[in-house]
Amino acid sequence: MAAREKQAHDDRYLKVYRLSNDNVRLNGLFAPEDGEFVLSTFDSITSPRRGGVRFVDPERAAWAQKMQDDPRSTEQINTDSLVQLPKVAGEADPGRVFGGRRPAVRVIVTEKALTAEPAEPGAAEPAAHGQIEGNPVPISQETIDRLLRDTGTRGIKFDDIGQIINVGRDERLFTEAERATMAVRDGGCLWVGCDRSPAWSEAHHINDWLTDSGDTNLADGVLLCHPHHLLLHNQHWKITRTGTQHWLRPPVENDPEQTLIALPSKAVGL
Repeated sequence: MAAREKQAHDDRYLKVYRLSNDNVRLNGLFAPEDGEFVLSTFDSITSPRRGGVRFVDPERAAWAQKMQDDPRSTEQINTDSLVQLPKVAGEADPGRVFGGRRPAVRVIVTEKALTAEPAEPGAAEPAAHGQIEGNPVPISQETIDRLLRDTGTRGIKFDDIGQIINVGRDERLFTEAERATMAVRDGGCLWVGCDRSPAWSEAHHINDWLTDSGDTNLADGVLLCHPHHLLLHNQHWKITRTGTQHWLRPPVENDPEQTLIALPSKAVGL
């Protein structure tokens, strides 16, 4: 499962090229996780045009009606929205950490799968650990662990006949103030040789919140860009800390000695 996810991620591409009439064409392929986020983004914009939910809130209802009355086609609205995204990103403060909760993309996993002991080397992989809501393709435990660190959990308890009997509270999320502080402290993605700014980075728990009793505090959090966050979880790298110094420990497959690599802050003057 993890190998399939890695292959899907490796197969990703986005081609942007100019046609003979000076129009620009895009053609791309996304891995399921990123693809679901892309789909949910455009679904949230154009859902009133395609039989989406009916809004009770007056402001949201007015927005939905405005979207339905828009003279543009749904495809034109998608195009204009896509063009607007890089404009908004270009105006964003590079020192601010984004990548907070993404409510439109949910991962569904049972408590049994979430708390299961790691499989012994060579053991058969379970048929499924969990799945992204709306996508039947199962996802690996590594992806579940990474998404839990990034977006937190909400426990929903069912009885024996499938009725919901309890909905827990959201847990394990870095606050905006903590993310801002990490942006100043780390200066961007801490991975060795990476120059991604805080705006391109996500908050990572160096001690696993679920299995290692990691705390949601500054000492247990570092910034990693999305590709390096994926690499860390999917290929079993690990970040540790001694005092204020962070270290990157490679997996045995990359370095049998697992020699620690220093991860100094990218912030100027720190």
